[in-house]
Amino acid sequence: MFGQTLTLLIIGDSHVTFKDSLLSVLPDEFTRQGAKVVAYGVCSSTAADWVVPNPNNGCGAAQRIDDAPIGAPDMKPAAPPPIKDLIEKWHPDAVMVVLGDTMAAYGQKAMSPNWVEEQVQSLTYTIGKTACIWVGPTWGQFSPRYGKTDQRAAEMAQFLKNEVTPCTYIDGTALLRQGSVTTTDGIHATAQSYRDWGNAIVQASLPELEKLKAAAPVAGQ
Repeated sequence: MFGQTLTLLIIGDSHVTFKDSLLSVLPDEFTRQGAKVVAYGVCSSTAADWVVPNPNNGCGAAQRIDDAPIGAPDMKPAAPPPIKDLIEKWHPDAVMVVLGDTMAAYGQKAMSPNWVEEQVQSLTYTIGKTACIWVGPTWGQFSPRYGKTDQRAAEMAQFLKNEVTPCTYIDGTALLRQGSVTTTDGIHATAQSYRDWGNAIVQASLPELEKLKAAAPVAGQ
């Protein structure tokens, strides 16, 4: 439990946009642990969209403060708020980035390493000195709609591991057993699988957040 307030800013794609997704699990649990949590999810957003806002295809955007009730997402085309502005507004002790699937080029013959590298580095550079935890994709199920495969998910997860420095990396494919994630459409998990993934993210990130809490100055000193 965090004995003093630790502010965590969470940003991500559709995995952090809807009720019964990580938007439910992560803020609920981190708030229970004593942190102040601000979460923003924008469906289909890539890393660079959080640096230079780019309106997406309108599949949803949401914001949640702590464990506030989750309403319906705004389904109009929405650009992510710039991460620089979010950091200036909320002064987070750490930023948690949940991104990977939207840059993996599922359904295509190959992903573009150079493009993904540019995407990731633009965001990590802008986050700057603020502590950062980057959560990569987890397993899914193949469907013609998205074309996600375990092979590409693993390829993306491994690629991000070497690109997100100075962020601490959490490999989503290492958190859950391959084949254990059930989905509604190949990418988006069922409520139970989101709970399993979210709880695993919390357990993997708590040691890093505990370090931040321990290093934070004590009020009055």
